[in-house]
Amino acid sequence: MKLENRCVVPADQATTWELVMDFPRVAPCVPGLTELEADGEDGYKGTLRAQAGPMRVNLAGTVRVVSSDPQLGEARFLLEAADRRIGGSVKTSMTLHLAPTDDGQTELTINTDTAFMGALGTLGQPIIRRKAAATVEEFARNLAGLVASQGM
Repeated sequence: MKLENRCVVPADQATTWELVMDFPRVAPCVPGLTELEADGEDGYKGTLRAQAGPMRVNLAGTVRVVSSDPQLGEARFLLEAADRRIGGSVKTSMTLHLAPTDDGQTELTINTDTAFMGALGTLGQPIIRRKAAATVEEFARNLAGLVASQGM
């Protein structure tokens, strides 16, 4: 399933780049993320708790930085996670792209291509799309709040 979500971050592109690439610092902005620890130079292990429709999931997995280019404002990630309790897993290729806006803020575009396996694959795409959109919206609000609280 492919999704594209956009939000505006109330900071310039360089500041936004520094923030979104600092995983421990931006982790509290991700709704449902309960754990995050370094796993090598370009990776992190974490656990995400979420509810999509009738299903509650506790996804444990990794996120790896595949490539990053601060000049282009683009980074690619690979996320793999599983919920052993329900026997489902996800594999996501994600691209973040930052673009300056005319008013000095930054438009953040998040493109994902996700494969759902096992029990997670039984959920309908409309439910997953709504959950993904809500998660990105909450992430954007949390990121804007972090930027504001730190006077960036």
